[in-house]
Amino acid sequence: MISLLSKINIIDNSGALEARCIKVLKPGKPSITADIGDVIIVSILKTSTHSKINKGDVHKAIIVRTTRKSNMIKWDTNAGILVKGTTFDPIATRIKGPISKRIKQLKILSLAKIQI
Repeated sequence: MISLLSKINIIDNSGALEARCIKVLKPGKPSITADIGDVIIVSILKTSTHSKINKGDVHKAIIVRTTRKSNMIKWDTNAGILVKGTTFDPIATRIKGPISKRIKQLKILSLAKIQI
């Protein structure tokens, strides 16, 4: 599970490499933890050179992997994908590595090569 101030790896080709969770967006009730498929607001900590995204920018992200065991799958790292707008379309055009099948956005599932 992702809580406030947790570091996550960004696994798309948007240019961001690492981010920190600053807010969990769950409809209905306020929460301080996020699981796979939840939307969070992140602050960018590290970027690759010559990227459009800068260090310190604030974006929305969808969690695709967590280190907590859920549905008999345990990942090595916490990972997310940057999204834009209220429709949660991905910013990037590729996703590096496998993602969970619990993601319900079809655009994100179509970008990933491996769904586990």
